[in-house]
Amino acid sequence: MKKNDSILNSLDKKFAGLNDYNREIAERKEELRLREEDHNVGGGRSNVVGNPVETQVIKELSDQYIINRQIWKKSIIETIDNQSSEVRSLIENKYFGEDSWMDWRSFGKKHGYAHSSIYRIRQKVLLEFGRRIGELK
Repeated sequence: MKKNDSILNSLDKKFAGLNDYNREIAERKEELRLREEDHNVGGGRSNVVGNPVETQVIKELSDQYIINRQIWKKSIIETIDNQSSEVRSLIENKYFGEDSWMDWRSFGKKHGYAHSSIYRIRQKVLLEFGRRIGELK
């Protein structure tokens, strides 16, 4: 497998995860809420007044896991919106529709696209997505 293939496969996996990101973000926020860090390891009382709501918001806004998924969600939507209606329809069907279980070759064949044509469409969309999330130049 070439380096380009592994990059596209990684982007493909992120793109296909759109429907899972809201759940993943909610789960991560719950993990952050339940996991309390003990900053006072030496014992004694802290003289800093705690604000648990503020602390939780700061944790959520600075958590890289949450930030990445929010960026990916936004970038997927923007990438889809930036396509022609034909490509948009194909991409939505392939990633989020009834044909999401198919591999690209079978999907292209079903919709009347040659192997090379459907993979060019995939590559174009995923490269744009990769640029939007900052993984490609």
